Amino acid sequence: MEQEEFVPDYAQTSREIWIQQTYEEIKKRTYLDPLYDAAFKAFLNDEQALISFLNGVFQLEGDNRITAVTIKNTEVNILFPQVKTFRLDIRATTSTGFCINVEMQKAKHSRFIERILLQHSAFMLQSKHEWDQEFFKEPARELTDEERTQRYDLRYEFPPTFAIWICDFHLEKQSGYRGTWAIRNEQGLTLSEKVKYILYDLTQFSKKRDEINTAEDRWLYLLKNAGSSDDLPDFDDSVIAKAIKRLLVGTASEKLLKEQAKNMVMTEEELDYLASLKVRARAEGKAEGLAEGIAEGISVFEKLGVPPEKIAEAKAMLSAKKAELSK
Repeated sequence: MEQEEFVPDYAQTSREIWIQQTYEEIKKRTYLDPLYDAAFKAFLNDEQALISFLNGVFQLEGDNRITAVTIKNTEVNILFPQVKTFRLDIRATTSTGFCINVEMQKAKHSRFIERILLQHSAFMLQSKHEWDQEFFKEPARELTDEERTQRYDLRYEFPPTFAIWICDFHLEKQSGYRGTWAIRNEQGLTLSEKVKYILYDLTQFSKKRDEINTAEDRWLYLLKNAGSSDDLPDFDDSVIAKAIKRLLVGTASEKLLKEQAKNMVMTEEELDYLASLKVRARAEGKAEGLAEGIAEGISVFEKLGVPPEKIAEAKAMLSAKKAELSK
């Protein structure tokens, strides 16, 4: 007997309807929501905006400030031996020698921390490779002993690699909205200052407009509130003012609006999760099993901060399947 096709039918047919409906809803808003990839990149993937954001994140002032960034290709390919591709949100190097990966994560998924570690490992290898291209160029002449000694000393050198994850869901092991994580031993001694993970939990960031004092606070406030606001403050900052303009729905390109709508409709990963509920119900052999799966799945989505429009989408989809099974 041919296996029932559940997710593909939805992905190919209903998904386009949801994208169009989401697009129409976006058109009614003042700003794009930068908690989704398309708007996040429009908002922050700009040299001046990224410099301001990173100086805020690292709390740099005076001569220590980052003055320039080089925004790089976000696709990283690692040989396993087969090629494994990682697609980062924003990747850059700074005038201070940092290699930076900035990620926006809207909803939590299984093995989230393992994803961070795996992706950062690939990012470190890519950063090391690019660093080596600069310091281990093919020499145009015979090297001196002193030059070879320097090359030997740099053989395993790698640049500081920092991962910044902005999460729109609760991080269980983090007590505040910001956490700086590193590799440490049981006494709390840091193994290396060159590898750090800065995690932001936006569910714990609750500062009001009149409580915003730092550059870090300004960017976090805008990231969290842009999607629901009709009047964002620019804090008398020309860089921020330009970043806000890039979020205006009224002047956004059709390409950006369509991409944003796709981001806001359920991803393949979320579809996989819903499919797993169907498989469980099928194994139990009755519609009641799916009903329990629906309740559990919706509860999980709500706890993880999945947007209301996606929850409504999931309810409609799964309720239809329940009715079909009950016939």
